[in-house]
Amino acid sequence: MKIRTKLILTNLFIMLFLLSSLTYLLTKRSSDLVYGHVVQNASLSLSQISQNLDNKLASYEDVANTLFLNPSLSLILDQRYADQLEAYEVYSQQFKPFLSAIQSTRDVLNIDVYTDNPTFYFSNVQLIDSDVRASDWYKELMGNHTGGYWTPPYLTFAKKESVISFRKRLNNVNRDSASVVSLEVRLKNLAQLVEQESRNKRVIFALPDGTVLIDSGSADHIDRLEQLPFGGRILRGQAGSFHAEIGKASYQILYQTLDSRNIVKDMKVMTFVPTTELTPELDRLRSAAILLFAIAFLLSALLISAMSVGLTRRLSELAVKMKRLNKDNFDSYVGVKGNDEVAQLGEMFNLMVRRLRELISEVYQSEIDRQENALRTKEVELYALQTQINPHFLFNTLNMIRGKLLIAGDRENAKVIGLLAKSFRMMLKKGGQTIRLAEELEFIDSYLQIQRYRFGDKFNYTIDVNGDDLDVSVPKLCIQPLVENAVTHGVELSPDPSEIRITGRRENGKLLLTVQDNGGGIELERLSEIRRRLDEGGLTGDAHIGLPNVQRRLRNLYGDEFGLRLSSEAGAWTEVTMTIPTEQREVEGDVRRINRG
Repeated sequence: MKIRTKLILTNLFIMLFLLSSLTYLLTKRSSDLVYGHVVQNASLSLSQISQNLDNKLASYEDVANTLFLNPSLSLILDQRYADQLEAYEVYSQQFKPFLSAIQSTRDVLNIDVYTDNPTFYFSNVQLIDSDVRASDWYKELMGNHTGGYWTPPYLTFAKKESVISFRKRLNNVNRDSASVVSLEVRLKNLAQLVEQESRNKRVIFALPDGTVLIDSGSADHIDRLEQLPFGGRILRGQAGSFHAEIGKASYQILYQTLDSRNIVKDMKVMTFVPTTELTPELDRLRSAAILLFAIAFLLSALLISAMSVGLTRRLSELAVKMKRLNKDNFDSYVGVKGNDEVAQLGEMFNLMVRRLRELISEVYQSEIDRQENALRTKEVELYALQTQINPHFLFNTLNMIRGKLLIAGDRENAKVIGLLAKSFRMMLKKGGQTIRLAEELEFIDSYLQIQRYRFGDKFNYTIDVNGDDLDVSVPKLCIQPLVENAVTHGVELSPDPSEIRITGRRENGKLLLTVQDNGGGIELERLSEIRRRLDEGGLTGDAHIGLPNVQRRLRNLYGDEFGLRLSSEAGAWTEVTMTIPTEQREVEGDVRRINRG
């Protein structure tokens, strides 16, 4: 499989995974929001239904309270009448008109009054006999501290209408009065309130004992909440929302409890929200998410393909050129575009091709060069012999000049010539790459004396090295370039008198030789550049060729942990420290100390 195909498939897989995950999370979140919105609307609708039912029941209770607070009605019911005519006169002129007025202004089906007064007994005034006293509703009412309660639904005798009754004691005037008023209310009046807000949802309204007053469901009508699998949970709770399965249907159940007053306390109102109501909305969300996913994936595939083709086109071109190179075609250069890794690879390939051409040319030319070099070898050797200078000739010549100066009385210049002859002798001295530190310091002393002759009293110098370190081997002329830099860049450029200090000390088995001057120092930027180039192995294009030369010699001899360390403060001082390995040897004398000032 080509790398282009692998790259495209890998990126498409990653993009597919990311887009799928993002689409799933967004769809899930959107579904939860839609679901929450529907449940919230259902909860608001349920709260409105509960409020409407509470207000409606309260309006009927107000009718009973009107009768309860009317003292005249209580006196009429408790008064004993002489005959039926007197009782009927009171009933027809006072009692019945009052009840008819209340019944006509309020949506009440029927008002019945129960009394234990045997002299006041009419069609809607029932006598409390032994049967009534033994009935459940009468016992419940007499033992009820709220003064009234709502009965379970029942059918009227005449029209067979489904009604509920609110029954309340009329004992406001006489606390021991057994009189009771019963207001019959059509259930359809309450059902109409539910239908206005339910929006085709199933709503159930139940008494505190679980008796169902209203069930708007067209099928699976129940009489008690216990008939539902979760009825007990609703009876025990106050309010809530949960998911439930009824048969093959799935619902979100929301319920609330009326608690505005003791009479209606613990009545339950619940609604069933079919999850199928969410399906159209969720389907639209899923369709939109899938469409967006497909568009994003298609665009991503196009972009990935375009980028992969653009990237691998250069790699393919490079592969073709390599095949040509394998067939000895050394003109196979690739075009370099951009500055990325592929472009760098192309540059390296072109460099390799050019280098191969050069190497092949060198191989073809090497045989001719070898023969020419063999012919010239003897000439080079003769030339080298001719260019050698006999050190004794230089020494003799300088000593002759010194003698002439002494004869002429110029002792100062004679001294300088003597120091110069001594320096030449040390530089041309035969031997290996290293000499004793004592000899190197002797040469440095001669060099600085010559410089003092040049600069006069412009600088002083001090050489302070422990005698135990004088037999340590150091590379020839390794300190002289450091001292020369101190003279050239410190003493010569400083307008004030200067001082050069050459010191040595041991540290962790190493010898540290330091050359320090108090001249003009080095600017920070220039100091950083010199350090960097020392680390890289050379300084080009300036006069500091001596420093990299010493650095390379030290590292070639002793390794990378040894060498030069440069420190400086602009306008104040410069310090170069040389680190070399040391061996302890017995020498006479404690310290080699030279002061010139």
